[in-house]
Amino acid sequence: MGESKCPECGAPVQPTDTHCMECGADLLTARDQQRQQLQQQSVAARTGPTGGAWTVGLAGATAGRAKPGETSEETRLRIFDQQEAKRLAAERVSVWITGVLVGIPGIAALVFGLVSLHQVGLSEVGTLGFADLRHLGIVTDARFVAVILTGLGIAGTMCAAGLARRGFLASRAIAEVKRGEKPTIVSLCWLTYYGLLLVAIFCPPLGLIVGILLKFSSDEDIKGVGGTMIILSLIVMAVLVANALLSLAEGFKSAQEAEMPVHWSAAFYPMLFEQPAP
Repeated sequence: MGESKCPECGAPVQPTDTHCMECGADLLTARDQQRQQLQQQSVAARTGPTGGAWTVGLAGATAGRAKPGETSEETRLRIFDQQEAKRLAAERVSVWITGVLVGIPGIAALVFGLVSLHQVGLSEVGTLGFADLRHLGIVTDARFVAVILTGLGIAGTMCAAGLARRGFLASRAIAEVKRGEKPTIVSLCWLTYYGLLLVAIFCPPLGLIVGILLKFSSDEDIKGVGGTMIILSLIVMAVLVANALLSLAEGFKSAQEAEMPVHWSAAFYPMLFEQPAP
């Protein structure tokens, strides 16, 4: 598919980009305007200066790359749409399968999480504090377990819903290309985006692994969310490790104070300041 250029500043952009990284121009609106201009040029080219219909001779028209009366820019856009439709068709099956694989455990985790929240009680969950992490409550405390299960369940359900939406949009775009219409733009759904971020928050190791895998994607949007997941997972893991080290340090200090013998001078010092009896 290759790169194209921003119509405002001429900076190279990807076909899946919605905004220019250099000037912030809305690429979707610019592409729609470009299509409308090309359609008007095509109508003028077919009617000609005298108002009669005529055909523009394009290189490669005899090879089937251009339709009668089609400009070179229209040919390029049509071929691009066909290539995009082939890519979406190849991706659609994996999107549906991934949505099912993510949705089933996501819904299961959500159900177990809600049941756990009901058993623990929302009032007890509201008493959770940052200090509870220092005693590894994230592993042993039923309140933490309920919150983590619920968060992962919500994240999995959101990702599955976003993937289902992507699959439906891909099917619509493929059908529109077959009809010769302007295809629907298929991009990363906000449900999938925020669902992946929740995975990085509630399960940092899993978020780190998924983020690394997403960084190998050819889609710039997916690579971007993969990088964000890696950063967010590392931050959460750093906070947990810092709390664990602080907990160990406090336990070591308490153990030392409990085992430290009382020095003879501790009893002698108060005698230095005692006042003699009158």
